[in-house]
Amino acid sequence: MVCTTFFETENGPLMLGTLHLHQSTVWNLQIGADGFTCEVLLQPGRQQPRSSVRVSYPNVWQVLRGDGPNFNAGARAGLLYENNHALSTFAKQGLAQ
Repeated sequence: MVCTTFFETENGPLMLGTLHLHQSTVWNLQIGADGFTCEVLLQPGRQQPRSSVRVSYPNVWQVLRGDGPNFNAGARAGLLYENNHALSTFAKQGLAQ
């Protein structure tokens, strides 16, 4: 799980977005120096086309490892990365224009 202050979609930013990234839920992953892009299903279970998303690394505040999209995020055992500064900065300033 990648928790972000926001990520870009084809329809604009999605605030406080969480992406479940797994080999069966992400396509065309491209990792760059300042972020990554991929295609995902933004509303799982619905018949919809894949949506392209872009995540900038400075907007990532937490990365968790778990066994599915509904795992217990409160369990710190799966914590891989945490940057609470990104979350608090976003809470104070909001989306940068």
